[in-house]
Amino acid sequence: MRSIAVLFLMLILASCGSGYMAHDYDKSQDFLAYKTYDFYPEMDTELSDRDHKRLLSITDTIMKSIGYTKSEKPDIYINFKTKIFENFSSNSVGVGVATGGRGINVGIAGSIPIGGPQTFLELVTDFVDVKTNELVWQAITEKEFNPNDSPNAHKHFFQKVIQKVLGKYPPKKKK
Repeated sequence: MRSIAVLFLMLILASCGSGYMAHDYDKSQDFLAYKTYDFYPEMDTELSDRDHKRLLSITDTIMKSIGYTKSEKPDIYINFKTKIFENFSSNSVGVGVATGGRGINVGIAGSIPIGGPQTFLELVTDFVDVKTNELVWQAITEKEFNPNDSPNAHKHFFQKVIQKVLGKYPPKKKK
């Protein structure tokens, strides 16, 4: 009985998920040609000023660590767009009652939602070729987000998200 309870708890935790991320890029692009970057001049992330600065600072640190240089005349612009939204939990517990016998069957079923609405942040990261003004790489990330968390929690949130996003850049050439 105890092992069933542990299994049930593990299923609930696994169903919470860690977010979503997808990326797309121009396969004909030579990403090794890009050496410098800057942020898109008219960027409007719709984040608070503090979170906007955290996002840019963390991105600067990671871009420099993977070999890129920030420049006033960059090869690529990085642009961020965000959307904060609520989703109701898709987790639920099923409940059923049934009886039957001698040709008479009765059944009742339903589900009880677990938890309330969850707040998510969708972050779209665009890399735009400055010379051609063409989008060459994009990542879309969705992750549960608490706007009321502490400043340190927000910093940690953006570090994890940007590390995951930039872990896919530049795309690896398939042999």
